[in-house]
Amino acid sequence: MYRQIYLLVTFFLLLGSKTYSQNSISAFQENLTTPNPMITDGNDLYVGYYYSDKVVKFDLANPNIPPIDVVTGVNRPYGLAIKDNMLYISEFGSNKISKVNLTNTNTVLETVLSNVNSPIGLEFIGNDLYIALEGDNKVSKIDVTQSSPQLTDVVNVSSPFEIEVVDNQLYITERFTGKLIRFELNNSSATSVVIAQGLSYPSGLASDGKQLFIAEAGASKISKISTSAANPTVSDAVTSHLLDYPSGLLMYNNIMYITDFFASAIFKVDLANLSVSELSSIGQKEIRIYPNPAIDKLNIYNAPSKEYKIFDMTGRVINSGTLERNYINVSQLSSGNYILKTGEITKKFIKK
Repeated sequence: MYRQIYLLVTFFLLLGSKTYSQNSISAFQENLTTPNPMITDGNDLYVGYYYSDKVVKFDLANPNIPPIDVVTGVNRPYGLAIKDNMLYISEFGSNKISKVNLTNTNTVLETVLSNVNSPIGLEFIGNDLYIALEGDNKVSKIDVTQSSPQLTDVVNVSSPFEIEVVDNQLYITERFTGKLIRFELNNSSATSVVIAQGLSYPSGLASDGKQLFIAEAGASKISKISTSAANPTVSDAVTSHLLDYPSGLLMYNNIMYITDFFASAIFKVDLANLSVSELSSIGQKEIRIYPNPAIDKLNIYNAPSKEYKIFDMTGRVINSGTLERNYINVSQLSSGNYILKTGEITKKFIKK
């Protein structure tokens, strides 16, 4: 008790004369399997489970109702968009765009466009579906009313991840360069402009009025800029011990929803109470991996299953097996970032 009081007093002393209110951040859903893209249709929240290859549906008004499988067999869903009761899905693992009719009880997955290179973010403007093509380093679009839609290039960018439209401006996260790009849609001679740089794995985007929120997955936080400012600056919007690897963002009824890839959860934040710092702390997760970064051995404490898989950051399985002595020999892995999956739990680790 005394230690908690001391920490709180120290925290407010460090803030000096600035006043910060507590963000209303809480878990909307937990124990999910690598949730990533989100989209709403009324109170229906559609969420893609990246490593489970499916899209599920939650009821925003009744969060205690278990999710319903909408479609299975989608290969690494990364982007979602809805138009005329059709749910469009970017299948990162199959290099295609698919769709399902949400009014049918027996969903049938249809291919809209194939042979596209690493499609990720999706966004509709009218009948045009904009697609972030990470593998081709560009954003393109298709007219979904066409029987055989053809790609039209919009703008060249480096490793585009997510896209968001605000007042005829197309905002794009360049995940691997750490940049936020802006492109003017109604200007045929426009060129892309770097709005922000130095971001840590910028992923999801969502706008609320003139505020654009950015999920910085590598920094475990949500940042924001003003889209009305001539020279916008990046500031912290949500920082919390709850956040591990925030990837997807969504706004609905003044609530920000955040999918966290490695926390296996969806969090929600009341924008009316949004400030700079979140004082809530998460309880200790049962599973522990250490050391991280690892050199030769990755120790696993309290794994939910003896079976494990290791994925690289593209989703490719590069190792699997059975835990014999609560550790994995990772000496043969190349240096880099990896994902460990055991049971329904995923954890990120680094191999030095």
